[in-house]
Amino acid sequence: MLASFTLAATLLTGISICVPPPTQAQEASFIQPGARSNLVYAPGFALDAYSPAGEARPAAVIIHGSSGNKSTHVNQLFPLLDQAGYAWFSVDYGSADDVRAAVDYIRCPGRFNITPHMILIGEDSGATIALALAQGGGFDGIVTFGARVQSHPPGAIPSTTRVLMIQGTADDEVKASEVQDFCNQINGCTFFPVPGAIHNFENWHPDQWYWKEEFQAWLRGDRRGLWKDIAYSRPDGRDLLMDAYVPEGKGPFSGVIIVHGGGWEAGDKGTYVSPVFAPLAQAGFAWFSIDYRLTPYVHVPEQLEDVRNAIRFVRRHADWFHIDPKRMALLGESASGHLVAQVVSTPCPGCEVQAVVSFYGVYNFERWRKDPDFNRMFQRMFANQDPATLNEYSPLYYASASLPPLLIIQGTGDELYPGTEEYIRRLDAVHSRHEVVLLEKAPHGMENWEGHPEWMFYKKKMVDWLEKTLSAN
Repeated sequence: MLASFTLAATLLTGISICVPPPTQAQEASFIQPGARSNLVYAPGFALDAYSPAGEARPAAVIIHGSSGNKSTHVNQLFPLLDQAGYAWFSVDYGSADDVRAAVDYIRCPGRFNITPHMILIGEDSGATIALALAQGGGFDGIVTFGARVQSHPPGAIPSTTRVLMIQGTADDEVKASEVQDFCNQINGCTFFPVPGAIHNFENWHPDQWYWKEEFQAWLRGDRRGLWKDIAYSRPDGRDLLMDAYVPEGKGPFSGVIIVHGGGWEAGDKGTYVSPVFAPLAQAGFAWFSIDYRLTPYVHVPEQLEDVRNAIRFVRRHADWFHIDPKRMALLGESASGHLVAQVVSTPCPGCEVQAVVSFYGVYNFERWRKDPDFNRMFQRMFANQDPATLNEYSPLYYASASLPPLLIIQGTGDELYPGTEEYIRRLDAVHSRHEVVLLEKAPHGMENWEGHPEWMFYKKKMVDWLEKTLSAN
């Protein structure tokens, strides 16, 4: 039936429909699942292709440089393009004409599951070819790494073609200043320097990898919805990830940074806190659910610094997420109820928020100090059980009228309820701005509240409070 429809469409429109590469001629990729290797597009030349089933994707054609081939030097781009919603095609070639032939092969209707939108990505001499092809038009964007730009006047690149030029400042083969001057002469060109980075971007260090987030943000453009696995920080070279949801509409939106619980030792950005994702999104909030380092591999001070860095990252890139950095809230539950309350209890330059939501948090470790069952936990969390340390990291002792507005949501059937009552009394005593939502007989954990209609009112209470509190800013 599909073949008959395709034939009829071809006869009616006069458009040539290309046959996909035969399955038996395809080789599996050992770099990315679902990719196909060594598809011959011209005599003597092949490409690797990733165009998964489902909704058609824009295409990225990757042109490697003077060293290696289609499977080397550039393969770290493959997962980044996939995460940004692109199909990708990495080509071997002998000249710019070969790359043009590869583009024509890829674009032939019906061959791959792609939209008409296409970008070129080139590194080293491949960047030279990408820039040369762009002068003829027909591409939505160009991305270059270590571009050799001396011989190409930029004026011929159409003004409708976006250009991103990523360049190491320690490149001893191409001066970053030359690339920047080149970029400055192109309408819609963004120059992104990577301090201390050398020519070959494959060899850039983890503390230089923030180009990846810039690259993915450029790829996404103004696209909304869910944005997965954004690295917001790289302590000790390890990616700390967040998921973001950006609403449809003009914005700027209020933003909520969500921190999962898990006893300071468990969980991730998708666990424990998922019940708040939908109500926040449906109310028009942008939200950001974060991973952070866990004990015993780090201690609580490092976890607090991870939360602070997440806030700074979102604020720094407010334009990516279409948010107003003056309308931001921090949300945590259980262990992270403690973390978010503690973060706002001490000065935090560059990571200020205007509201805090804490679900059944821990506010005073002194309550547990005399219980021997907690000694091992304190050792894991702080590397000691010193009373001064426990008080230093107990939000109860920082309560003041200068705190941002706080919403406390608590089940009365939770064993942490007495500690929350103590914290509320302290907030009352210091005239701190706060409101309390109690769920009668509800146990610990918002996941455990699901399936109980009598407790679901907290979602509207939370949304209404956030709207009221953040709109005041």
